[in-house]
Amino acid sequence: MKKSLLLVFICTLLAGNSMSQVNAITPSILGKNVIKFNLSSVAIEHYMLQYERSLGLNKSIGLGIGVSSGVDLPFKSTLLDQFGGNDDARRAIESTKFDKLTITPEYRFYFGLKGAPLGFYIATFVRYTKLTFTQDYLFTPSNGVEHLALVTGKLNGVGGGAMMGMQWGLGKSVTLDWWIVGPFAGVMDGQFDGVCDMSDMNAADKADLEKDIESIDIPLWKVDATVAGNLIDAKITGPFYGVRLMGLCLGFRF
Repeated sequence: MKKSLLLVFICTLLAGNSMSQVNAITPSILGKNVIKFNLSSVAIEHYMLQYERSLGLNKSIGLGIGVSSGVDLPFKSTLLDQFGGNDDARRAIESTKFDKLTITPEYRFYFGLKGAPLGFYIATFVRYTKLTFTQDYLFTPSNGVEHLALVTGKLNGVGGGAMMGMQWGLGKSVTLDWWIVGPFAGVMDGQFDGVCDMSDMNAADKADLEKDIESIDIPLWKVDATVAGNLIDAKITGPFYGVRLMGLCLGFRF
């Protein structure tokens, strides 16, 4: 009887050691790191890479960096609805294009037996967005003379959100990450600076130009404009929001 118990104990100990070795070796074979490229964002000319690293059995952290060149003005459709009847405003809105940078740190929790970075997950993330642009802005004061202002601007926003998704392993080294849905919201502020020869404009014309700029009605946004000398300055603040939706990222695991 004692020999039988001793045999069971030895077998159990050996089996436990074997499992420990498998669990310790498997992550190093399959790799804790994934580099991914967002395939779906190419359709909107936003090019994004993400790095993800597993932290133990069911957790991971990630960092995504995305860039765009020549994207449309935020709230373009809203602005066109409001000012589309003004040819100068329509031309300015339609011609404005932004360069865009996004930086997105992310924390994921994976469900299921496979563990990070495979399976269904819930993620929380922070998103930083930077937009820069230049624009030729045409306006006509009371003297009937058309003026052209060269405007440069920048917008910076920080927000956060949550996302659910699913990541599969396609062999040992390839992954496919599906962002099912991930709403986010935050706060953005911006600065717009324009230069134009306004020596032929009187104080009333400049005051009217300030009012025109400040009358731009974007829900929950505040616009503060100053026109003085040959300079046009505007500061804006307000909420921004979006959704990471139906994204597909192809990854390499190492």
